[in-house]
Amino acid sequence: MFIHKYVSDFYFTQIMFNYDIQFLSSLNEEKFLKIYNLFKEYNFYFIEDIILNYLEIFLFEYDDILKGINLLKEKLGDNFVNIIGNDMEYLDLLFEINEDNED
Repeated sequence: MFIHKYVSDFYFTQIMFNYDIQFLSSLNEEKFLKIYNLFKEYNFYFIEDIILNYLEIFLFEYDDILKGINLLKEKLGDNFVNIIGNDMEYLDLLFEINEDNED
């Protein structure tokens, strides 16, 4: 399971407990890595928490995640990463953008 390369053993154990193996197997490492690196580029210091709690984000298109991050930055200001780090429910916006693009 490639996710283990990107998270600590503790997080990996939690991910294996929280997610169905079929879902985990459906993840594409190349797509995952693009989004992972996008979060790193914006200095999201809690990427492991995003992976643990919002793993579905890594199924979305890179451009949609980029758009969502920029919307969050615009909405929350320059300190947006710290604000999201304190309340990850802001990441729900990324799901809303993805739903809008499916219509």
